[in-house]
Amino acid sequence: MTRPLRIAVADDEPDVRDYFRRILPVLGHEVVVAAANGSELVESCRQQRPDLIIADVRMPVMDGDEAVHEICRDRPTPFILVSAYSKNTAVPAGLGVGWAYLTKPIKRDDLEATISQLFVEIDGTEDAR
Repeated sequence: MTRPLRIAVADDEPDVRDYFRRILPVLGHEVVVAAANGSELVESCRQQRPDLIIADVRMPVMDGDEAVHEICRDRPTPFILVSAYSKNTAVPAGLGVGWAYLTKPIKRDDLEATISQLFVEIDGTEDAR
C-alpha cells in the first residue's frame, strides 16, 4: 500500500462515488471530495488540494479529462481516469504529472495496484509505499 493519500473522486453515477467512498478508506486513504460532475470537481479540488484525483471520463457539465486538465493547470496533481469504455482517452499533453487509466467496473485489487504503481513512479522508489 502507498502512503495515505487525500483523494478526490468524481463520477456522475452515485453507486460509483459510494464505491470509492467505501473502498479507498479500506486501502488506507481519505476521500476529501466526491463530485458528481467535472465542474464540481474543479471547484472542490481548488479548496481541498487533494494528492490524487480519480475521475470518470464522461460526466455532465464537464468531462473528467477536461476537469483534470483545468485542475492541473493550476496545481499539477496525479490522476486516474476511469471509463466504462476500454479504449484509452487522449490525455492532455504537458500536465507534468503521473496518470493512469482504469476500465469500469473497477476492482479493488486493480485500484490498489494502480495507485501504488502511480506513486512509485512519481516518488521514484519502491520505498514510497
